[in-house]
Amino acid sequence: MESSLPIRFGSRVFLANCIAGEPGWVCGFDRRGNAIVEWTDLPEVGRTTHRLETLVIDESFKVTQLGLDFTEVAA
Repeated sequence: MESSLPIRFGSRVFLANCIAGEPGWVCGFDRRGNAIVEWTDLPEVGRTTHRLETLVIDESFKVTQLGLDFTEVAA
């Protein structure tokens, strides 16, 4: 399950070898470029640091699920 999308701040991610439960979200990056991930369904774990190649983006979440309409253009 290789993702072609870049991992960014706010990305919803799973661990590559553990795609179960709720995804975590990338809440920052450390000095080495590792992602800091907040696991909201595991409050006892909290935030952990992971190399980018050990994460997989949750591609099941789409912005359209929020009911937002981005078709209008501001003047």
